[in-house]
Amino acid sequence: MASSSRVLLRNSLKQNQSPFLVSPVLVRLRKAVKFPVAALSEDLLRDPSSSSSSSSSSSSLPSEKPVKFRVRAVVTVRNKIKEGFKETLVKHFDALTDNIGQNIVLELISTEIDPKTKAAKKSNEAVLKDWSKKINVKAERVNYTAEYMVDSNFGEPGAITVSNKHQQEFFLECITIEGFATGPVHFPCNSWVQARKDHPGKRIFFSNKPYLPGDTPAGLRFLREKELRNLRGDGKGVRNLSDRIYDFDTYNDLGNPDRAPEFARPTIGGSEQYPYPRRCRTGRLPSDTDMFAESRLEKPNPMYVPRDERFEESKQNTFSVKRLKAVLHNLIPGLKASISADNQDFNDFSDVDGLYSKGLLIQLGLQDDVLKKLPLPNVVSKIQESSQGLLKYDTPKIISKDKFAWLRDDEFARQAIAGVNPIGIERLQVFPPVSKLDPQIYGPQESALKEEHILNQLNGMTVQQAIDENKLFIIDYHDVYLPFLERINALDGRKAYATRTIFFLTPLDTLKPVAIELSLPPAGPSSRSKRVVTPAIDATTNWMWQLAKAHVCANDAGVHQLYNHWLRTHACMEPFILAAHRQMSAMHPIFKLLDPHMRYTLEINALARQSLINADGIIENCFTPGRYAMEISSAFYKNYWRFDMDTLPADLIRRYIS
Repeated sequence: MASSSRVLLRNSLKQNQSPFLVSPVLVRLRKAVKFPVAALSEDLLRDPSSSSSSSSSSSSLPSEKPVKFRVRAVVTVRNKIKEGFKETLVKHFDALTDNIGQNIVLELISTEIDPKTKAAKKSNEAVLKDWSKKINVKAERVNYTAEYMVDSNFGEPGAITVSNKHQQEFFLECITIEGFATGPVHFPCNSWVQARKDHPGKRIFFSNKPYLPGDTPAGLRFLREKELRNLRGDGKGVRNLSDRIYDFDTYNDLGNPDRAPEFARPTIGGSEQYPYPRRCRTGRLPSDTDMFAESRLEKPNPMYVPRDERFEESKQNTFSVKRLKAVLHNLIPGLKASISADNQDFNDFSDVDGLYSKGLLIQLGLQDDVLKKLPLPNVVSKIQESSQGLLKYDTPKIISKDKFAWLRDDEFARQAIAGVNPIGIERLQVFPPVSKLDPQIYGPQESALKEEHILNQLNGMTVQQAIDENKLFIIDYHDVYLPFLERINALDGRKAYATRTIFFLTPLDTLKPVAIELSLPPAGPSSRSKRVVTPAIDATTNWMWQLAKAHVCANDAGVHQLYNHWLRTHACMEPFILAAHRQMSAMHPIFKLLDPHMRYTLEINALARQSLINADGIIENCFTPGRYAMEISSAFYKNYWRFDMDTLPADLIRRYIS
């Protein structure tokens, strides 16, 4: 029978002399029986008719109803390393109520629009399984599952919503959807999902497939905009620690006028006098004595940053140990002063060496008294056990072999290009240097530096020859510090000059300092406000030269911390981070690239506002500008910072050293 059928078919083909037309859809229907229903339905949805004849053949087929198939979600939750007693109780309570409907609910969202509802296609809601059974699992990561029944015309999943009916937050690391013909779909989450009682809305997570705004699938456009609105907030109210709102504010929380008038500080940012980048808004109430100053929130109370910007536990532990050591080093001088009325100044260089070999408190015999005063009762015993390491300062490598290496000119010059602040040096263009400050206020713009000050240090060159051959360099802090010197020098125990330092590039391709100019604001028309110090020729001039270098180093430390470190690395990045979260969806390809590099910066900056750059904080106590430190930082931002010059090679070109 089969043989006769083949003969008839062959004869028919010979007679017609035309191809035998078979609908490609029918061919796939025949082949698809070997595959799951999901694969069949996805194939049918994708295949267009290739010709009019195939179209007519397809149209003769009855329209197929979508069939349902099962997909599975694998949900990875990260457990806390260490839970508090209250957290443990709530966790077990959630495990009990999970079985009676107070659970974790997930819903899949398609990239396609439902033609009937004109909204994105959605799956049924699925409940996370086995939460109560895995409550005692001690692993760092625990996998849970949820199952969906979706139609064969559901399309590709592009988003997933999560609703947390438990009583406390949990950290959702990722979700993987399995069962679609296109393969597993991955959703990177890395976010804390808050309890619905605190945040009633559903959390939205997008798949790892990036989309530019114009390329966003129709089913995801509304969710994309909704998530951005959620992150922007409305600019009102006090922010809770569980919020995820990225909003802007000025630095109006550095002072503490309620403590005493001397702790009041001007608002930095938002004015022509004190321009500055924006910081993350917290919405705290104003202080009692100044309605324009936000009330202070002191340690150990946590300052608001969006919940996902807070340190993870592993990061927190590492950061806390380092910060504790730094805080102890900065608390020690004040604590020892409150304990001992004796003068504890350094008498000689051996006292300085003792910071590294003994530690300040051990050297003074005050260790136990200070530890008792620390507001850290839970860790005092641990500190006492390891205080040899915590209360000693790390020995700088430069003095590990030679205690007086820092006194030498060659090391002073090396630090200018290889120290903590190697980005202040410039190639000298004009000699003598000229100030840009108003001469009516700050005196003559011309420098006191003369050719005769450095001529004997230039290996037979004239100054102009050295400039033409790129041999002279300068670190110029004159215009930065001079407007603040009267106020700085009026502070108790603070004395400073505005400095300019000239370096010469030797035939050995090393730098050497050849002159330092020290400037003060003119006290009167005939007052001497500038002096030039050159390398020593005798014992007296040697210590004058060392003192001049010390003033340069003090200025350099302030510029490094207030401008190159805090302002350029931290403060200027904060508004970019806020804007990225407010304006770029998590689906945006650029956001995906930036996100790992932005993480934790807001938390670090918030901690800085709390104890580093605040009134009577670490910077004010440890750096020459004192209470005017942030005003100097604002002046740097106003006069020197430019976004387009903060990259390579633009920065090198600006300093003429490219």
